Amino acid sequence: MSAAAALGRAKFRFPIPFDPVRLLGGVLSRWPWILAGVLLLGSIGVLFGIKITHQSFSVTVSLIKRRVPQTVQASDVGQAYRPVDLNDATLLATLLASEPLDKAMKRAQNGIDPNRAKSLVQATQLEGTDIFYITYHSPISPEDAVRFSGIWAEEIESYTQQLQRTEAHGVRLILQKEVTELENQTSATNTEILNFSKEKDYFGGESQVSAALSKLSLIELQLETARATAASKSSQLKSLTSQIQRQSPIELQLKTANEELANLRATYTDANPLVQTKLQSIEYLSKQVDLLAARKQEETNLDSYTGTPLGNQIFLNILALQDQLFEANSQIASLEKLRTSTTARISEFPGIIGAYEALKTKRNAISEGLSMMTNRLKEAEIFASGAPGYWQVFQAPDIRSITPSSLVSKPAICGVAGALMGGGITTILTLLLSHRSQRRSTLECCIATTAPLITAIPASSGLAAQQATEHFWITYLAPRLRTSEKILFWTSALEPENERQFWTLLSDAAMADSGNRFTVHDLTPDQLWNDSSQANSLEWQTELAASGVIRASGLPQGPARDLLASTNQWIAVVSGTKKSITLAAKSRTITAAYLPACAGTIAWMESAEGQIRKSADVVSHFLTKHFS
Repeated sequence: MSAAAALGRAKFRFPIPFDPVRLLGGVLSRWPWILAGVLLLGSIGVLFGIKITHQSFSVTVSLIKRRVPQTVQASDVGQAYRPVDLNDATLLATLLASEPLDKAMKRAQNGIDPNRAKSLVQATQLEGTDIFYITYHSPISPEDAVRFSGIWAEEIESYTQQLQRTEAHGVRLILQKEVTELENQTSATNTEILNFSKEKDYFGGESQVSAALSKLSLIELQLETARATAASKSSQLKSLTSQIQRQSPIELQLKTANEELANLRATYTDANPLVQTKLQSIEYLSKQVDLLAARKQEETNLDSYTGTPLGNQIFLNILALQDQLFEANSQIASLEKLRTSTTARISEFPGIIGAYEALKTKRNAISEGLSMMTNRLKEAEIFASGAPGYWQVFQAPDIRSITPSSLVSKPAICGVAGALMGGGITTILTLLLSHRSQRRSTLECCIATTAPLITAIPASSGLAAQQATEHFWITYLAPRLRTSEKILFWTSALEPENERQFWTLLSDAAMADSGNRFTVHDLTPDQLWNDSSQANSLEWQTELAASGVIRASGLPQGPARDLLASTNQWIAVVSGTKKSITLAAKSRTITAAYLPACAGTIAWMESAEGQIRKSADVVSHFLTKHFS
């Protein structure tokens, strides 16, 4: 067989480095120890349970979770204040809080140590519902159980009410601070609006703008009326001025003088002194008329045109018209000035109105916040003074539902716990003893060599050992020797006595089959046969050979070591003892350096004692064959 074939066959991998079946067999073989440990500590546990068992009376109170009210809202604006809606896990914790439990203990005065109270109560939730159970295990009497559980339920309700009141009180302080601040902001904004109104003379609304626009329209109308009146008076004054200028007294005197001259010429000639005098008078008056005509356009003093009834009347009318014209012009100037100021005021209105509206919007926003905070404050005050709490008693404690504690459960539990502990301790002890045992299984032999099992030979000279050796010779060794293969037996893990017995059995089987002596070439001559005579069927040689059966109990010296390199197949012979397994495992470093992979393992096994260990050997052997 080639080295590659040997390598392909030499596979043995077990997941753990020991045989659990052997350890289990060792433990089970000592079952009286385990039974004694179970009975001993189980009995001690029962006695302990009896000693600590005290009669108790259990009663359960049903509490239903009270939903946080959602209708307590002072306005339709904003989200109403509500206490925190605790989840089920938190609510379950409130049932076992120390404060209500301590208060219940003080009220009940049943003589129970407050430090022990926690161990006498429990709380649970009915899955999928809002119902919770609180249970009290009274060590005194059924009456105490009913009385204390009722008091405890009351204290739990009071405790959660206090939680909500405390929370609402804290929120109320915050809201009160916010309300005060918003009130101050509202007052400051109102003052700002008032100062702005005084400064800008604007108090809001469209009426003030409409009044200003109406005033401007009225001013425009009055201005047009005043301008028409001034134009009319100016025209009348111009007409009367022209009329009065035609009513000059000099022209009247000139006309009278001409008429008198005509009358004188009717009587006298021009040489007459009266006519000459009149002509001189007429010439003088004509010059005065011409001079007056030349000054008409520049003349502003109309007094010179008075003196006649008509002139006097026109002069008086002119004076009246001048007064009326002055009044109209004064009214025009006043109205134009008033129109300018009114127009400027109207042009300021958009900015004033925007600023005023911004201040009003700011005040409205603050007022809305103040209103909402005030409403929230009212709601917080409601909860601060009358919080409903998170619990309501759903089913009060009833003496008919009292459940007395069992007098058997604790002793039984302690007994089972003691029995398990005793069994565990003795099992660990027997496991340690089994682990320290010197005997090992075929599975551990193959684990040590990392090679599959070829055969397991009982360590005796009886029929079983002879049959196992003959089977190994006929089925394994003889076919390979016929092909002139060189097969090495590595026996470093065997005791000399066991090895001599092994070679004797093997040589007897070979001679019985072939009729010839069985030849073994020893690469490591030692003291194996010095004190004992070898079998007649065995021929032991120390010369080197290229084929046949070769024996090595360690690393050869000199030329014999070179022979290892040409070995294509070798078998590890291991005894089923702790020492042999250890030696086989240590020698793997040497064989890995000089030899190919081990072709297989021959296990030299001592017979197990007891049926359980024998059964464990059968199972271990089955596992060994399975992994081989």
